[in-house]
Amino acid sequence: MVMLTSQFQPANNLQPIRRVFRRLRTVFIVLFCALGTGCAHQGLVSQPIKPHVHKAPQKHRSAFKRFGYRYGPGYYHDVRRHYRGHWRWPTTGEASEEAPAGKSTTGAEVVVDKPAIKGVVPVYFATDREVAGGPSLELSQISYARAASNTFGYVTVSIPIVHKMGEVEIPGTSWRGTEAEQDGKHFRIQKLNRLSREEFAAAIANPADSLMLFVHGYNVTFRDAAFKAAQIAFDANYKGRVMMYSWPSKGGLTDYDYDRESALYAPDGLFDLLQLIKKEGKVSRIIVIAHSLGSEVVLGALQQAALSQATLGITELIFAAPDVDRDVYLQRASQIKAAAGAVTLYASSTDLALLASMKKAQSKSRMGFVTKNGPTLVPGIETIDVSAVGSEMFALNHSTYSTSRAVLDDIGRIISSSTHLRPPQRTPTFRSMPDDSNTTYWMYPY
Repeated sequence: MVMLTSQFQPANNLQPIRRVFRRLRTVFIVLFCALGTGCAHQGLVSQPIKPHVHKAPQKHRSAFKRFGYRYGPGYYHDVRRHYRGHWRWPTTGEASEEAPAGKSTTGAEVVVDKPAIKGVVPVYFATDREVAGGPSLELSQISYARAASNTFGYVTVSIPIVHKMGEVEIPGTSWRGTEAEQDGKHFRIQKLNRLSREEFAAAIANPADSLMLFVHGYNVTFRDAAFKAAQIAFDANYKGRVMMYSWPSKGGLTDYDYDRESALYAPDGLFDLLQLIKKEGKVSRIIVIAHSLGSEVVLGALQQAALSQATLGITELIFAAPDVDRDVYLQRASQIKAAAGAVTLYASSTDLALLASMKKAQSKSRMGFVTKNGPTLVPGIETIDVSAVGSEMFALNHSTYSTSRAVLDDIGRIISSSTHLRPPQRTPTFRSMPDDSNTTYWMYPY
């Protein structure tokens, strides 16, 4: 027994040491918890500014909700009103009908880092371009080939913080290559979605003050048409719904012949869209802006409406530098006037593209050209000579209507007014021609 006791004695001597270690461990745990609790109760740290978000409960608005915007009246805003910085667009866990605007489906807030975007313009579209692929949609799937029927959808276009009125800022190209797209420097497509015909009809059925439909001209890709529609609406401070019809232009400077054939092919699709808008749009005003060779597409659709005795309900019809043969214009004048409540035509004597078109087609004149004898006049169509704006603004893309502040201001007053105002009422600087008592058209003063 004595031997056993001495054998276990060393173990008994370790007990005090173990108690010390247990106490030290307890002290460390208490200190750690106290430190954690102290950190948790520190003063409030600065948080990133949360973007202002508009509610948009209607179906098919989720893509617009995730960017904190809504379509309809007041659909875009100057971002500087609400944030001090750039909205970083979500790439994963994007907002949906189940996720509130301004948050991803994971609950993460949309963050703000630096100034970049002035605003976002949602643009509905219909196109008779051939579109490949399934339900998802990318720009590379939209070609210049001609399709038998329309494809519908919407695109959201962001306006860069550096945007200047009348310009569409896109990446520059040099011997080094093409500049990379940046939100703060360039117009960008942030979202592109395809909709079924039924979904599109349901989406445009939501009440709005008005709807602006843009029909682009020659040498315009689908992307550029979306940019131009967004730019016109943004610069004109238009608050209604924006839509474009993109017919299959090849988008090349030397592809005029292909584009002209496409313009003759496209009226069926535009007529289909106009009927859909009339039936499902439920808007107070329908405004159609046709540019360049897109005017040929519009005239073809109006002819179909006349032959089928269909009422399209167009409130304002605007032709900007229309590339249509003068004789065809005079022949279709009655159909044009019958289709719209008011018609405005911008023409010029310095439009280089129309001069080239006249020479190529061996035409006496074009609908949007001003000869030495003046513009081609039709009673009931308000014609405005914008030659004084300057030939350098037309160049080969003849887009003075969307690059000149004077013209944009006038278009803005047309599309934003609840009633039609005659040219001198909305823009007093117009000069009556030939004089005030015998006015047949108007002119921007030199």
